Amino acid sequence: MELDELITELGYFFLIVNTFLFILSFNKKDKALKYFILNLVLCSVVQLISSKLHDKGINNLYLSHYFFTGQFLLLSLFYSSLSGYEKIKKPIKYFSFTLTLSIILYFSLNSKAYVKWNELEIGLTSIPLLLYSFLFFLKKVDDNNDKIYIYFNSGFFVYTLCSTLIFILGNIGSREIKLIVWDINQILYLIFQILIFIEWYKNFRTQIFFKKK
Repeated sequence: MELDELITELGYFFLIVNTFLFILSFNKKDKALKYFILNLVLCSVVQLISSKLHDKGINNLYLSHYFFTGQFLLLSLFYSSLSGYEKIKKPIKYFSFTLTLSIILYFSLNSKAYVKWNELEIGLTSIPLLLYSFLFFLKKVDDNNDKIYIYFNSGFFVYTLCSTLIFILGNIGSREIKLIVWDINQILYLIFQILIFIEWYKNFRTQIFFKKK
């Protein structure tokens, strides 16, 4: 196995492990955690199906719509459920549902676009999440004692910022440049998943042990 393949597989491995660990740490009273877990489940399902289709030589680009739009909706709800977002909770929810429905309607009316990569969709669904993530950092500056989701948010901001630029500008440059950029993206994804694991270990692992008592 080549190094780039190993990095990719490790990223997917951590994704599945993280999904499993956070499901075990589920707390029905924690709305933010519920949306966080649902996003991990979405990512895992899309990745598994995408890999199966790729191995069979079947077009899997349409799955990107479920990933980007689904992630946008779930993480918008996640950020709006966190403490400190009360003033913008309703605007976030209104905007997220409006944009999600608009994207669904667009692809319902444009079947040819459904099976293709869509840079506009990536930008529309990623930029708001980057804004919410940045606001999260600003709130943490005022509250240094609360470290919950700080590891996730750090990894998410860096990975999403870089991957959004990579996906939007993906058609620019030679094949060699595209391969290098893709390898960089996979490394960032692995780091992101490792940070999610650290998030679970630092802030959520005790919830599993508490349930067992």
